[in-house]
Amino acid sequence: MAELARDWDRPHSRVQNELTATALALIAAHLEDLPRWVQARSSGLGDEAIADLSGTMACVVALALDGWPVSGLPDIGDAVKALRRWSAGEPVSQVAGALGVPVARLRRQLVEGHSELTPRRLTTSDLGARYGWTPSAISQYRRKGTLPAVDGLEGSRAWWWEATIDSWENARELHWCRECEHAFVAVSGLKEHSTRIHGC
Repeated sequence: MAELARDWDRPHSRVQNELTATALALIAAHLEDLPRWVQARSSGLGDEAIADLSGTMACVVALALDGWPVSGLPDIGDAVKALRRWSAGEPVSQVAGALGVPVARLRRQLVEGHSELTPRRLTTSDLGARYGWTPSAISQYRRKGTLPAVDGLEGSRAWWWEATIDSWENARELHWCRECEHAFVAVSGLKEHSTRIHGC
């Protein structure tokens, strides 16, 4: 790891984070395949054949089943556990614990888009950015049942899977302001906004 950090001219911790993110990205699509890969390998099938059957590369099979080929790199088993916890909707603290990283670091990576944990969880801040809504508007939409039920809570903070919000958005007609690209659930809200904010 130290040699990679020197070669890449990056801090040791950043190299470790990037390698963990890479491992997650490589194996995320194959989590359901892991038990079959273990069984296939124990039956004598090689990594190349397993990879061909799964539509991936042999190095991905080896990474998922054996971990990193060099000692001192993040444990791939930890990455798999973390990804499974994330997919099950467990709190970020549990996912960070499985990865062996501080909770604050994982939260920062999620906010900054430096994490490969999928599917993506959207917070009220993400909805605000996506639709131009204020926290009070989001709270009101939740109370009225306009938004779908939350998929989970991180402490007291609500979150939704990105697919939940995408499905909700596709199932209803949102009214978008052409001036500022804010979304409104009712035409009357858009009209009031256009008059009050844009003088239209």
